[in-house]
Amino acid sequence: MTDSEYLSDGALPCGPCQRSHAYAVKNTPALAPPEPECTYDDPDVIAEGPKGKIARLESEIAELKAYVQATNDALAKCTCGAAHSLKLFSSPSDANATSPSDRDSASPPTISSPPNPPGTHGESLSTALLFSSAPAISSFLLPPSPWDTRQPPLLPIHLLDPLAPFVPGSPGGFDISTTVWPLNIPPPPVLFHLVETFFSSVPLASRLIHKPTFMLNIRQLPTSPDFPHVGLLHAICGLAALYSPIINEARRDSPKDRGPAESFNSGIIYRSYAAEGVKGERYFPKTVEDVIDMGEDGFGASHIRWAAASVRVSIGRGDRLFQLLQATLICTWYAYTTGMTIGVYTWIGSAIKLAASLGINVANGFEPLSRLPPIMLSLLGVPKTHTEAETVRNVFWIAYVMERIYCGGTVWPLTMNDEDISQILPCRLSDFNAGIYVPTQSRQCIWSDNMILTHQPLMTDAWTLYIKATILMSKVRSFNGRYRTKKVFGTQGPGGEAGSFIGGSPTESQDFMILDQTISSFVNGMPKAFKEPVETTVDPVLYMAHLLPFVAMIQLHDPHAKPELPDDPSAAQLLWATRGILDLIYKVCATTFDLLFLDHSCSFCWFVAGASIIRFLKVKMQQKDEEEVARLTQELGAVKFMLNNLGDRTVIGIRQIKLLEEIYVIEIGAGGPFAGSQLSLTSPRSREPTPSMNVLEDSGLSFINE
Repeated sequence: MTDSEYLSDGALPCGPCQRSHAYAVKNTPALAPPEPECTYDDPDVIAEGPKGKIARLESEIAELKAYVQATNDALAKCTCGAAHSLKLFSSPSDANATSPSDRDSASPPTISSPPNPPGTHGESLSTALLFSSAPAISSFLLPPSPWDTRQPPLLPIHLLDPLAPFVPGSPGGFDISTTVWPLNIPPPPVLFHLVETFFSSVPLASRLIHKPTFMLNIRQLPTSPDFPHVGLLHAICGLAALYSPIINEARRDSPKDRGPAESFNSGIIYRSYAAEGVKGERYFPKTVEDVIDMGEDGFGASHIRWAAASVRVSIGRGDRLFQLLQATLICTWYAYTTGMTIGVYTWIGSAIKLAASLGINVANGFEPLSRLPPIMLSLLGVPKTHTEAETVRNVFWIAYVMERIYCGGTVWPLTMNDEDISQILPCRLSDFNAGIYVPTQSRQCIWSDNMILTHQPLMTDAWTLYIKATILMSKVRSFNGRYRTKKVFGTQGPGGEAGSFIGGSPTESQDFMILDQTISSFVNGMPKAFKEPVETTVDPVLYMAHLLPFVAMIQLHDPHAKPELPDDPSAAQLLWATRGILDLIYKVCATTFDLLFLDHSCSFCWFVAGASIIRFLKVKMQQKDEEEVARLTQELGAVKFMLNNLGDRTVIGIRQIKLLEEIYVIEIGAGGPFAGSQLSLTSPRSREPTPSMNVLEDSGLSFINE
């Protein structure tokens, strides 16, 4: 007998055993058994015929349908926004099960093919989930408004791989389909581009969000609990639109834009090299180079509006409050870049209140006195990993820095005092990204002795210096704002409590002299590795750490400086700090660095320097000192050049230069050297809020209270 004759054919008994039994009956009937004994019979394995196999498959399909229905029920209760206004997993009764061999032989769909409407998939989702290991990005493209898939996009293949890094040329191929994607979130290829743009363009983005963890979470299914909150994604898309080369928003000469003193429709000015889009239509981008605005507000402002709405709703539900805080801070960045002063103040105030309710301003061991355990005193809970704990520290200090700087040009009260802060400083960015545990016992906090001038070698980087420089600004602000109150009430603090006595002139007080000396020591005592923010490249965070001490010095001495007196010490310090900012301006001007990628707070520092120059220029013009007038005029021109350069891409630069010109007119008059210059902008006009401004100015006012 050949080998094939010994193989079972699946019958019971099998054909070879039947033939062997017949042969035995014919030749040795006395020894032959009455019935054939199949050598392939196994008491633990029952042979399955075609009908049995069909019955088993039908049972498995019914079980999978029940599992899909349970998943739909759970998804309907989800608050992440993924299932809102979307059809859930479909499991049509007439769908045919697809075998793995059929799946392998089929050609995988590409992003250039229009997605099938829900309920018309040739392959049931249950089978696809059974035989697949990773979701397909191309399958996430869904047809709800405002994306029109009648003309599908042709996107580069490197934008499609959900697991590969964002590198041109990365291969990818995908073959399953799902209709679950959050409403109004851009399709995954565009979303991944905007996320990468956010991390690579915003200086503090990698501090606000732990990038390695976020890039893994964003590649989860939207129904996963690890998928980022939809409000956070909207905020990232809105801010990243300011930097993305594929976003083409309203032009500078749009009729919606009524001049530099008005509310701009968009935070970014039209780029001449961007592809032209179809005006007035909402559609899915035909190419990745042609993403146009989303209605009246523009792409970025629309996503900020959606982020604000999502934050407002989710705050009431208590849904992932920490991610909502991150989204709020991103919206604050956007409001500042778009030049909305009131919007910035309300947004950052809401963020600080949320941070306080989460308890992230307090370090472990410094909780308020209470009979309740510390975990019950705040809404956040205990971080699960040291990476989460470091993220909490970074997020708090970002909120602190933003409030101190963005409110630095006002006398409005701050939401949180330095006395209420015991959070320790974060670790270095390299350790944070690598997930390295850094001990917390020896870290500095705002209460540490000489913390501003003591730089721990293994715990200091540009970000910690940035924080310390901001603390200097905060101390100066507190001194200026509370001096008269303390002077009048003497040793009596609020409610009759003991307070520090301040007498005589402000410049003669001990607090003033300590601040002046501390600022000078901080500037001169920068660690050797961080003395130059502009070398072969520009470090935006370190650049701000060098700018802010000069701003603090200007704010400390500006109320007392008398430039008309040659030996006035406050005027000398004011001029020294102004020239320090100018040196940093000249260093950046000597490079090809795009100012858009600096921390946009630097515009406030340049503005403060420009306002100080105007004070000295006024005095020198009155004294007829032509040499000094020429020098100061040139220095003022450098400041205006920087603001104008930044204003070519953002609104905040235009707002700052416009305000600087108004100060110039008030101090010197319309007949000064800059009257009628090319840098001069149009005259102020009446302010008529646009839809974008209403959204951003109002969205931060009340969402915490709702």
